Amino acid sequence: MKKFGMYLLILLLCVSLSGCSEIVKLLNDTNSEDNPLSGKNTDERIIMCLEEEYPEHDFVVVKSFNKENDSGKFEDENGMEFKVHGLVYDNTYHFGCRNDYLKGLLEKQDYLNEVSDIAEEYGFNVDYSEETIGIEGDGKENSSDLIVRISEMVQKILNSVETPQITYPKEAGSFSTGKINFYSIPCWGQLTCLYHMQGHTAVMTFRFGDENRTEENIRDIVTEAIEQTERNIEEDKINKS
Repeated sequence: MKKFGMYLLILLLCVSLSGCSEIVKLLNDTNSEDNPLSGKNTDERIIMCLEEEYPEHDFVVVKSFNKENDSGKFEDENGMEFKVHGLVYDNTYHFGCRNDYLKGLLEKQDYLNEVSDIAEEYGFNVDYSEETIGIEGDGKENSSDLIVRISEMVQKILNSVETPQITYPKEAGSFSTGKINFYSIPCWGQLTCLYHMQGHTAVMTFRFGDENRTEENIRDIVTEAIEQTERNIEEDKINKS
């Protein structure tokens, strides 16, 4: 019995020497005023993320977030209800989730039909899920005409609906120990455009409410993707010859 007590004392001493500083740091960070996650429950963290993401709007809880169902219901100041889901982390340093707020606003404006009509006009098809929307096409036209066509199409799609100001997270999904990171990602917040060329695919992504989204910026994104894909095609031909 004495030996067991001695072993236990030695074990506790080892733990205290090796992990004490980390435990103290964790406790301090959990209650730190400098930590925006400190003292907030899951619902409060969600609202904090939403109001940072959509700075023009205020939000309240309608149905508290249930971690077992991975779902909670919230609403904006106008009474529009939407779901929050996709909880990634909910701890001292990290918090992440997805929200259907933007998606709900887009659905009210018949966004899917708008996208489909515009995409069809330019020879593209629409593919979508609960979280993402994409357009896809292929052809053999020269790059200058292609860049103009895709740029015009994307510009029309992004301007076909009214969207709120959206602040996108800088490091969504990137977590590191001791570094505080929190965010919410809008479902349907990103439009992905795929263009297939001779066995290769140009991938272009655009975001709603992005303050950097200008006609010139859209053209630059399209140009870079198409020209890189053309280089990949030429490189592929050289490697096969």
